[in-house]
Amino acid sequence: MSLMGLKELFEEDELSSGFDEAQIDKFYEKFCEDFLNGSFEVNGKVVKIYPQKSKIKQYAKYCESFVHIISRSYLSSEGRIYVAQRANRVHWIKPILLGHPCDEIFYYKWVDDQNVCKEHFWFFKKDFMVVLKDIGKNVQIVTAFCVDKDEKFKFYERYTDYKEGKGTC
Repeated sequence: MSLMGLKELFEEDELSSGFDEAQIDKFYEKFCEDFLNGSFEVNGKVVKIYPQKSKIKQYAKYCESFVHIISRSYLSSEGRIYVAQRANRVHWIKPILLGHPCDEIFYYKWVDDQNVCKEHFWFFKKDFMVVLKDIGKNVQIVTAFCVDKDEKFKFYERYTDYKEGKGTC
C-alpha cells in the first residue's frame, strides 16, 4: 500500500491559518471516523486515544488526543497554539500506522525527556510523524506533527541509530 496518494483535506489556499471552528470540526469528524468509531492494531496492540475532553477552553469540545495533534505547545505559552498544517493531515495517521512496516515509513523508538519510550512512524517523503507510547497491552497516540526542516536531521539520526541497534529503548 503506497502512502504517496495521501492528500491534505483542504487545499493550501482554502486552509485557514488561524483557529477556524468550522474547519476544525471537519478535521475532528475525520479523526472520530478513524479513532472513535472502531479500533485497529499496530504491532499486535490496539491503538487507543485519550478520549476525555480538553481542559483548554478554546478546545473544550474536542478530545485531548485530537487537541495534541492539531496544536503545538510552546514554552512561552500556557496553552496550545493551533497549527493548521498538522490538522490538515489528521486523516493520515491511521493509514500511516496501518501501512507500517513499509519502505515509506521510517520507524524507530526513542526515550523522551520524561524517560518514556515512544514509537515513531515517520512518513519521510511528506515529513509527517506519528508518535505512540506503550500503555500495557495497548498503545496510545501521543501526537502527530509536520517535521520541521531544522529538526529533520535530529530525527533522521535517531532513526539511523535505532536501525543500527544504538537506540535508546
